[in-house]
Amino acid sequence: MRLTSLLPDGEPNCLVLKVRQMLIMLDCGLGQEQLYAMPVREGGLTEDHKDNSHNATPTGSTTDNATAGSKRKLQETDIRQDWASFLKASSTQFPTKKMARGPNSLQSHSSKTDSATTGTTSSGSTSTANGTIQAAGSNAPSKSMATREYMFKLPDFSGVDLKAIDVVLISNYNHILALPYLTEYTDFQGRIFATEPTIEFGRQLMIEFVTFFGTSVTSSPHEIIDRKELVARAGAGLYPAYTHADIKACIDKIQPVRFREHISLFGSLKLTAHSAGYCLGSSNWLIQIGTENIAYVSSSSTQGNLHPDLFDGTLLENASTVVATDLCPRGSFTYNTGVNLVCQSIASTIARKGNVLIPCTITGFLFDLLEDVHLHLNRMGLIGQVQYSFISPVADTALQYSNILAEWMAPRKQEMVYIPEAPLLHGLLLEKEKGIAKHYKSVHGAFSSDLKLPCIVFGGHPSLRSGPMVNLLHMWGNKATNTIVFIEPRMDVVAAMEPYENLAIAQQAVQLDIRLSVDQLVEVMNKYRHPRHILVPMRAIASTLPDGTVELADAKRTTSTSSTRWSVYKVGESVQLGMGSLYESVLLSEELAKGILPQAFGKVSFAPIAGSLSIYNNQMQLKPASVQGRQLLSLYTQRLLLGVMNLPHLLAGLTAIGVTNMDVSESEEKEGKEDKDTGVPEIKVEFELQGQAATIILREKETIVKCDENIRSLLREPILKCFQSF
Repeated sequence: MRLTSLLPDGEPNCLVLKVRQMLIMLDCGLGQEQLYAMPVREGGLTEDHKDNSHNATPTGSTTDNATAGSKRKLQETDIRQDWASFLKASSTQFPTKKMARGPNSLQSHSSKTDSATTGTTSSGSTSTANGTIQAAGSNAPSKSMATREYMFKLPDFSGVDLKAIDVVLISNYNHILALPYLTEYTDFQGRIFATEPTIEFGRQLMIEFVTFFGTSVTSSPHEIIDRKELVARAGAGLYPAYTHADIKACIDKIQPVRFREHISLFGSLKLTAHSAGYCLGSSNWLIQIGTENIAYVSSSSTQGNLHPDLFDGTLLENASTVVATDLCPRGSFTYNTGVNLVCQSIASTIARKGNVLIPCTITGFLFDLLEDVHLHLNRMGLIGQVQYSFISPVADTALQYSNILAEWMAPRKQEMVYIPEAPLLHGLLLEKEKGIAKHYKSVHGAFSSDLKLPCIVFGGHPSLRSGPMVNLLHMWGNKATNTIVFIEPRMDVVAAMEPYENLAIAQQAVQLDIRLSVDQLVEVMNKYRHPRHILVPMRAIASTLPDGTVELADAKRTTSTSSTRWSVYKVGESVQLGMGSLYESVLLSEELAKGILPQAFGKVSFAPIAGSLSIYNNQMQLKPASVQGRQLLSLYTQRLLLGVMNLPHLLAGLTAIGVTNMDVSESEEKEGKEDKDTGVPEIKVEFELQGQAATIILREKETIVKCDENIRSLLREPILKCFQSF
């Protein structure tokens, strides 16, 4: 077995597992660290959206009819003025500083990509070292910055024969964004499996990704770049986003599966999805090839008070090898601790009439966080003063779809369907006539007219390089009463806020993480049957001992034992493990089976089988040998013996070949030094034949002949007559 990671630890998963003749890809995530080195761009809007937003006049933008004593009118006036100022400046961007992001920086672009995406520098502007355009003598960047096409780091496909990949297994929607590159721009011909929620939420995240970072928001057409050529030589640089047509074609290729549904492929390959407890439809996979069971544990959670179905550890009971990925980094907030801090920060902001921005995807534990925040605000008496807004190109779809997936939820949430009541709180809030919660595709249009202060806004891309949060930071960032709260665990908060370092908005970083920590992983492994091998990423390792043994970063500093071996995998390095079984099942062809004639030996029947072995699609089959094959088999044909040595028959046979003086003795052969009271009974026959001394030792399960090679052929016949043969 060989495992190779195609993305660095900390990025979404993408691994390749080779077991015997099978090549299996585990997840297909997209690296996004390089986003922090890219210029900030207005909200990921198409040209049509921009035109509509600039042509629209906010209702009630004047205050001629407002009374001096009306606080409500004054508040509305402030909102309209803020919004009018935002619309007027929406074509400008925040200045982007030169940021050194290591090997993933823009310096790895190919020359063809640079020429296609840099754009033309306008008069009076300068080009920074990393290629971003900034207006000289002005805090506002040039409009040519908006023509820059975003580039992304694909998994390093260069060392993998993509045409040979048999199966792709997707564990959850966080590890699916690179899949269209694989299916649409390479020679991949395998099959893809994922649960229904993973497919749908993955599609939504792809649409949001293309809307924010695709070419629909740039002035340069996407099609001028030969993406298939770029992907084919992956590993050397960054690549542009795919298109909406690619998303549809990719999603159509995924086969949906259910939890504990058994899938059989290529004869001996069996796949089973088990609940990972992380998000709706998140799954761990049990891979069975012959007698080998491999458990793939990805983005799992044992948090019991969230809405996804609970973690199913039964896949570990018979697993001989476990591949554990996407673990929680050390020092992260636990959900129970972090959610209290988030609720306190939001409540204090609402109490001072400020707005709260929460950059996140409209999926995952956001649904649970909303319930906690709503309950906390209700206890504080602030619930009547707040409005929840969800802004995303797929906000409507994500919110509605999540509430019809009760069968994928925890038992307590499933029971709410029979009340009947929406399993998740946002379903009830969106139905209320007071409009306490609403969803929007962008910040332009209805959001401006519906806006009420104070407001809690969810949505946008966590990198803050594109999406509605860029627009809202432009609108509300200069007011210290407002707060931006970071909750996404993968986010680099310092890098995300670097272009906005001069804003007065308050910042709160509480990155909620429900993934398994190293301590929880060790606890889970101890709870079930110990596997022989457990593979973990670098973040799970504290140190490597001089003898090569890894020491885990858990509280007990766990190391390998005689029964369980812990190993670490790194990006670009292959880890090889020996398979546990020495035998494989082989099918007999119908033609060969018809020619088998068993012979009875007491209560047991045996039959010799000879044929040519063929292996196709990981399935082994014995077929009748060809003419040349029969000639080869005849060279190796041997008589097979069955039965127990009969001493009288042996003595008679020896007498027949001229042995006269035979010394027969019976004793016990000791099995070991520690147990001297037990032994194996044996009979020893000593004699001379043609002047050569010989000894035959008879035991229950073996016969040993000690003699010179010159007389061995003479002893053959007396011994064979003591057994049955076929």
